[in-house]
Amino acid sequence: MKTKKRDLLNRYIPLWSIAPLVTIMAVNCLIYWGSSALTAGRYHYDFTMAFDREVPLLPVFVWFYILAFPFWAVGYLLAARRGKDMFYRFVATDLTIHFICFICFILIPTTNIRPEIAGNTLSEKILALVYSLDGGNSPSNLFPSIHCYVSWMCWKGVEGSEKVPKWYQRFSLVFAILIIISTQVLKQHYIVDAAAALLLVEFFWRFYQKGQRHKWVVHVFAHKKKSHGHKKPVIGQVN
Repeated sequence: MKTKKRDLLNRYIPLWSIAPLVTIMAVNCLIYWGSSALTAGRYHYDFTMAFDREVPLLPVFVWFYILAFPFWAVGYLLAARRGKDMFYRFVATDLTIHFICFICFILIPTTNIRPEIAGNTLSEKILALVYSLDGGNSPSNLFPSIHCYVSWMCWKGVEGSEKVPKWYQRFSLVFAILIIISTQVLKQHYIVDAAAALLLVEFFWRFYQKGQRHKWVVHVFAHKKKSHGHKKPVIGQVN
C-alpha cells in the first residue's frame, strides 16, 4: 500500500524534487522577511521614474497578482517533471537569483509611495488588503521584483518541454506577462524592478544551461547510494 501511494505521488511530484522545492520555499521566506528585518530603520531608495508616474492604477489586476501564488506552485512542480538534469539547472538559476535579490535588498533597500485606494469595489478592497499585508505604507524589497522573476521562471521551466502540453506552455507565458503587468498597474513595483528581474532570469537561465555549471546543486541534492550492487544514478537531460 505504501509503495502504491509513493508511486502515485511520484507521478505528480518526483520524490527527489521535494527537497529542492522545500529549500526554494524556505530560502524565499528567509530572504524576504530576513532582509526586511535587517534593513528596518535604514534609508530606502525610491526608483520611481517618469514612466512609472504615467502608468494608471488598475485595481482589477489584483486578481492576477494574487493568483500568482498557485501559478508558481504549479509551475515549479511542472519544472520538476522535466527530469533531474533540467530541474537542477532550474534550481541553480532560482537559488542564484534569490541570493542576488538578498544582496540587493540589503545593499540597496527600496520603497515606493503607494496611492490611496478611494473606491469601494471588490478589487479595490482586495488591493487594500494586499497593501496592508505587504508593508502597508512602507513597502520594501522591491528591486529586483521577486514577483516578476518567479513568474518568469515558471514559464522558463515549462518552455519547450515535451512533458508539458503546448497549450499550458502558451498559457504560462501569457499569465506570467499578466502578473508582471499587474505589479506595475497595482503600483507594487516599478519598471526598473521588473526589468532587473527578467534580465536576471534570462542571464542565469542561459548561464546554467551550458556545461556542468549547475553541478553544485547536484552535489547538494542528488543523494548517491552507496555501492551495494546499486547503480549510481545517471543524470541526463530530459525535455
